[in-house]
Amino acid sequence: MVLPVALFALIMLSGLLLVFLSTAGMEPTVAANLHDATRARYLAEGGVEWAFDQLVPANPTCWNTVPNCWSTVLAANNGAIATNMVLPGLPASAGTFSVSVRNDTLAADPQVTGQTMDPGGPTTDTNNVLVLTSTGAYNGVTRQIQVVVSRSALNLPAGLDLPGVGTNTAFSGNSFTISGQDTNVDDTAGTCPALWGIGVADAATESRVESSLSQQQKDNVSGKPQATGPGVGDNTIVPEPTLTPPQIAKFVEAARPYADISLEVTAENRLSYSGLGDTCATNWNAPTCWGTRSNPKIVYVKGSLDPGQAFYALSASGTSSGAGILIVEDGDVSLTGNFRWEGLILITGQYVGLRYGGGGNQTVYGSIVVNETADLNAQVEVDATGNAKLLYSCQALDNVRNMRRLYRLRSWREL
Repeated sequence: MVLPVALFALIMLSGLLLVFLSTAGMEPTVAANLHDATRARYLAEGGVEWAFDQLVPANPTCWNTVPNCWSTVLAANNGAIATNMVLPGLPASAGTFSVSVRNDTLAADPQVTGQTMDPGGPTTDTNNVLVLTSTGAYNGVTRQIQVVVSRSALNLPAGLDLPGVGTNTAFSGNSFTISGQDTNVDDTAGTCPALWGIGVADAATESRVESSLSQQQKDNVSGKPQATGPGVGDNTIVPEPTLTPPQIAKFVEAARPYADISLEVTAENRLSYSGLGDTCATNWNAPTCWGTRSNPKIVYVKGSLDPGQAFYALSASGTSSGAGILIVEDGDVSLTGNFRWEGLILITGQYVGLRYGGGGNQTVYGSIVVNETADLNAQVEVDATGNAKLLYSCQALDNVRNMRRLYRLRSWREL
């Protein structure tokens, strides 16, 4: 009886030994496959990061002429922006990546992007969203990663944009300037196409703004003409439907969480500054450094509802400067003294307004948007006086539009 049992045990052990030997022989192959797949995945991740860097500045000079410059990327090479590229400093034997982008025009894309399909078609991006696919390849193994790239953007059709409700304006003196002609930050002429001088919500607002300007003051408003003749005065004050309050609300919602400086105002504690920007040279992170040309900032100010417009939520006087995006929500703003800003100033919300001017020299290079969402008693939303200058500047706005904080990578998934 012992002999059959021993033989049976020997056979079983021999079988197990063969299984173990076979498994042990496969482990190097499994480990090699895992190594190759992991490396291919990391190459795909590297492709995503590389592509993001390419898409951030994508042909910035055309942001003012098309809704989104990514259309040029979609139209070139069927959206392929990299084919079998190697990582910097490494040979092709270390692996490659390929990257392509497409517009979000597929029926299933809303589940990935979180918004409706782009109606622009395969090569025309109208909603600032792309679907990016990166493929990493190493030693015959490939891995794919798909992400959604989006951009927080505003179409700015005029030097001064007034898309809100009940907009009323007041102009004093004859020294102010509102220009939709492209001007560089060194006051030389730019090369971007001109915008309207003042863009408004509708024909009724257009009439109110035109009536608030004297004939002499209208000579200080210039830009792209809407009809035959010079782009001056009434001919460059135009109803413009491409900038809407919902677009502004979406932009503020996207930019607010990434603000470099966030401030809150109450009726008892209002913000008043003199000498903004003085600290930038010694301490860029100081709360009174609101950005420079080389390092623009997003500054967000949450105001306090003031239906009677009894106080200014934010006042800047003295010699003050900044660069980037200044967002003031639900609060009035006063900009006086020697004030200089390069980029976008966006005032939005209920019962808001802008007092811009005075005896100093105030210059904004870029664009100003005043978007009132609730009005009371036909209050003034823009009061321009003295030496105030608003000069549309493609150069200043491009510097802001290329801030990485306005771009997002999301919906990361492996295919």
